[in-house]
Amino acid sequence: MIFKLYALTSLFIAMASGIAHAQEQKISLRFLAFPQQNEPEPVELLIGENETIAVDTPGHELSKPYLVNALSLIVVGKTVVNQEGKSVFQSYGQAKSTSASEQIILLLRKGEQPSDGFLVLPIAANLNDFGGASFLFINASKLRIGGVIGDKKLDINPGEQKTITPKPDFEGGICQVTLAYLKEEKFKKFFDTRWPANKNVRSLVIFYQNPETGRIGIAPIMDIIQKGTKAAD
Repeated sequence: MIFKLYALTSLFIAMASGIAHAQEQKISLRFLAFPQQNEPEPVELLIGENETIAVDTPGHELSKPYLVNALSLIVVGKTVVNQEGKSVFQSYGQAKSTSASEQIILLLRKGEQPSDGFLVLPIAANLNDFGGASFLFINASKLRIGGVIGDKKLDINPGEQKTITPKPDFEGGICQVTLAYLKEEKFKKFFDTRWPANKNVRSLVIFYQNPETGRIGIAPIMDIIQKGTKAAD
């Protein structure tokens, strides 16, 4: 696989121009990488000319938030030393940033190693009003998703976000969850399980597609409510 190498000279300056700070506005980025790995390696986020920071790439939870100056491009990779002894930035993947001040950066792995590359999907996501006993669905795929969670129906188009607060089907605050995607004018079930829905837990669910196969994937992240987080009514 061929990678683009950006020397920290005039070529790097050209790349950095696409990552220009927008009037020093700050944005918060949290990272999530799939498929999940037991010991995922961190990658570097390009935040300016000759400047990167290391970011974690967990698959079972969102990373901690990284507060950086606003970026027009989200570029991840690694700084290496080339044969001439010069520092160069090896890009693993990039995408246009959203205009949101809070974003989830979904990294879809193209192989086992970070150097195999990522499909980068920036998602605008404000989690502040997302409370307990609720599900926040984000459809980062190209398919329409439908289904039932507890007593609530879900119908979400590509690029949409929806929050629902279902009534549990079973004792202990458990919801039956059935999901399907629309293809060739027919819904095809791809997920059938049970999830908890109680005031102490909120659930972030991201739909995505494998960049190599196009197969639909689902990333459910269960988050224990911290003190001060808004609870569902």
